[in-house]
Amino acid sequence: MTYGQPQYGYQQPPKKSKTWLWVTLTLVILLAGGVAFTGWVTPGFFKTKLDTESRATPEQLSRSFVNGVAEDRLSRLWCPIRSKRSYTFEQTMAVSDGAQLSTPAHQRAEQEWSAAFTASGMTVGIAMIPGEGGWCVRDAKIGGEPEPLRSIETKPAPRSEVKTGEEAGNKFVEAINERDIPAALSVLCGKVPDTTRDGVQQIIHGEARYTVEKADVLTTAKQTVLHLGGLVDGVRKPGRVETEDDAESGPCVTSFSPDSD
Repeated sequence: MTYGQPQYGYQQPPKKSKTWLWVTLTLVILLAGGVAFTGWVTPGFFKTKLDTESRATPEQLSRSFVNGVAEDRLSRLWCPIRSKRSYTFEQTMAVSDGAQLSTPAHQRAEQEWSAAFTASGMTVGIAMIPGEGGWCVRDAKIGGEPEPLRSIETKPAPRSEVKTGEEAGNKFVEAINERDIPAALSVLCGKVPDTTRDGVQQIIHGEARYTVEKADVLTTAKQTVLHLGGLVDGVRKPGRVETEDDAESGPCVTSFSPDSD
């Protein structure tokens, strides 16, 4: 043992600052919270995306439609020509809080299926028919399922022989009430624009029922005007049908106003 050497006391090393640790933890928490919010809330890339496009079968279309209401994405599911009330329905559903399928897809007619769902406390029925690229929704009705069409055919039926404009107008109104698209189109004049033909189908895709309240036969103008009363999708409205009485192929309907006279 050696004596006489100087003794040195033990010096404690300086404490390291923990500021960096708290900064790191704070950044990790903020980053984790941000990822969780964007993943589960918006834009929601952790969530399973709802199918809003499948429409190969009525069952797929009905589920896509319900999901589309929740996601506000219905544009690809409608038929090219659909009921007039479906546009009002779409505006109503834009502020809904989601939807749940309540009645699965089921067949109502030879080529038409229906389903129902609930949204914002309302029951909504949809009617589905085959279209280009799969099935499509032709009508949406708040309060129940739409009535099926007599036929989904859109080609005019053979024109039945009529002798007067009034007779042609009455056959036209009868076809609308029976929801018979081919019969209604068969009474239209050949020169009627496509917008009129589409409008006639649009009314039939919904639920309209008219009565002829008055017929004005304008002999000099060779024209007949039928004044209508009735219900269009449950709302009482007037209507008007005009015919060309001396058309080459026989008296025929030249114009139709479904909710005004």
